Amino acid sequence: MLDEHARAGLKAIEERRFDDAVKAFQAAHALAPERPDINHALGMAFLRRGDAGNALPRLEDAVRLAEPYTAPEHQALRRDFHLSLATAQQLLDRVAEARATLEQVVRTWPDAVEARLQLGQLLLSSGQVQEGCTAYDEAGEWLDREQREQAEALVGATRAFLEADTAPSVFLEAHGDSYRQYFDQVASAPEVEGWYAEAERMKRGEGGELQPVLPKGARPYALSRVDLVDPATGQVSSVYSESEPMIVAIEGLEPLAQVPIVMPWAGFPFEVGVSTRCPWHWLSLVVQLQGRADAAALAAVDEVIGAWYLDGYNGTFGDQSSGRFHYVTDPEPVGSTAVAYTVDLGRARFEAIGALLERLQALHDRLPLRRVQFGEGRITA
Repeated sequence: MLDEHARAGLKAIEERRFDDAVKAFQAAHALAPERPDINHALGMAFLRRGDAGNALPRLEDAVRLAEPYTAPEHQALRRDFHLSLATAQQLLDRVAEARATLEQVVRTWPDAVEARLQLGQLLLSSGQVQEGCTAYDEAGEWLDREQREQAEALVGATRAFLEADTAPSVFLEAHGDSYRQYFDQVASAPEVEGWYAEAERMKRGEGGELQPVLPKGARPYALSRVDLVDPATGQVSSVYSESEPMIVAIEGLEPLAQVPIVMPWAGFPFEVGVSTRCPWHWLSLVVQLQGRADAAALAAVDEVIGAWYLDGYNGTFGDQSSGRFHYVTDPEPVGSTAVAYTVDLGRARFEAIGALLERLQALHDRLPLRRVQFGEGRITA
């Protein structure tokens, strides 16, 4: 029975039926909870289903239960169990734990190239930039020629940027400028034909009057705009293209666009980090408190973000004809101390970022903040 469940789970994963895979490996785990490989298989089924929370305890058990297996033929599996655990920890923003797991892999299996690269990237993406560069340096002797050249280019560009003492706001500015230019280029022809750009999503009320659409359950400020709409037919169109990832490579710093590197932006009463990957139309924004993010604290942060979003939605950071925010997600908790939003800034100007930081500085006076982070990256606890 155990082997049958395991085979069924593997087949389900191969066919991307992840719910079925979880059920099959849960049945196998019920029969052999002490088997590290079964725990790992169940954890990976949860991970592939997008459920890192349930994956974590199974992957922790896999690592723990595999400790007595010291024979050479078991080491590759033990290493893989650790790497899977680190992946789950990263997905849950447990950065310190993921770092400790990867450092253990490097100590135990020095030739584990994947772990060395994953450790370097974790440190870079969580704002521990100098340590990330060192991790890549130490990986050098284990990398092949192509990997070594890529690592050296990445580390060289990172250190050159830090030594130049340039504010990382240049990454936000570059992404904003690039997206506005791209939007204008795509929208120019439809606008000539009478389409409206950055139009509000509207619906007719009971009396026939047009009203802004607020998605069910969304925050009261979370009104949205469409990129383009034909007023004659109501047809909506987006300027986004799968072939345009909207990740900008700044001239001379091209390697920095390959991976998210969170650079420190000095001059604020709290830490500010800006990722080298911060697409303007889908900008991640994380606000971290110095203490626990309880309901009152989250409401205070949300009030600031909501007022700022509405200002952007109404064109405060644009001009008479364009430059409005399009969309904001509901707040999502990040660990126990932070909250994340994603915002489509549309064609708004860069001054929107400065305006937000000013408001967050005012909030900081009554609700101490630890960190604000823009773009792809991780927050340390």
